[in-house]
Amino acid sequence: MYPHNNPEIRTRGNTHAACPHGFNVALMSNANTGKTFNAIAQGIGRDDIGEILFNWNESQLNFDGDRIIGYPGKDGRFTRGKEGGKVNISKRAFLDWLLSDNPFDKNVYGANIRNDAQWTGLIQRARECCIQQHKTSANASEEAHAASAETNRKSINKGQ
Repeated sequence: MYPHNNPEIRTRGNTHAACPHGFNVALMSNANTGKTFNAIAQGIGRDDIGEILFNWNESQLNFDGDRIIGYPGKDGRFTRGKEGGKVNISKRAFLDWLLSDNPFDKNVYGANIRNDAQWTGLIQRARECCIQQHKTSANASEEAHAASAETNRKSINKGQ
């Protein structure tokens, strides 16, 4: 079975479920992963994505707003050296989490998480930005493919 037809894709040692929103984060290029993350950050704002990141794994945006960073260690913020320090966190892992059912995991966020209008709204707005970016990228790809096909057709006709 080809990867794009398989509902579960094994990549980088993790099993990724197919996204219910029509695309699979595991199959996204690094460039599209970055563009999608940036679209979310710009679409919902720095404060809102900061809240989502903190609730996800206590991470945050860096100063420039283009990377997810975390501070592992005993206190999560001020430990440095061997037991701590700043680490970069994968945007792909964040998108994988965002587009799954994990933001509404009752074991992590409590039994009434789906009734929390603010949290539900944040996640929904972030997902909408993600989906919109995916559609924009898909349309751009289709237009580029059509233009390339037209150029190829013209050069074939010119050669005859």
